[in-house]
Amino acid sequence: MLHIKPIIDDSCEAFLRAEGVQTSYGEGVDVALYEQEKLIGAAHVSFLPDTALLEGVYLTPARRGFGFGDFLTRAVMDAYTRSLPYFKVAYKSDYFLKFGFQESEDGMIIKSEEITFPSQCGGHK
Repeated sequence: MLHIKPIIDDSCEAFLRAEGVQTSYGEGVDVALYEQEKLIGAAHVSFLPDTALLEGVYLTPARRGFGFGDFLTRAVMDAYTRSLPYFKVAYKSDYFLKFGFQESEDGMIIKSEEITFPSQCGGHK
């Protein structure tokens, strides 16, 4: 069973360091992805006026390719587009185009009310 939760201690940062990932994130929220009780992924979101900024998503190499990173990213986007008018990604990636993001000078951005979550099973558009 997968579950996510915001982390207020340094366990996500310690997890990323142990995985060999360099982080230099500032203030914000770490969101952890657990499979059963094992930490397998993390995302970092910081906040600008009226904007949630996704600064990074990481998944352990052994759990990649199963859709877990997509699950974590969608959950983070869903949580923060409900409370802030804009959602921004600190890097450019074609992955975000399917949700309606537009490229900006320094990443990707969307008005929260315009985000769409395409179906994973192909049954809904």
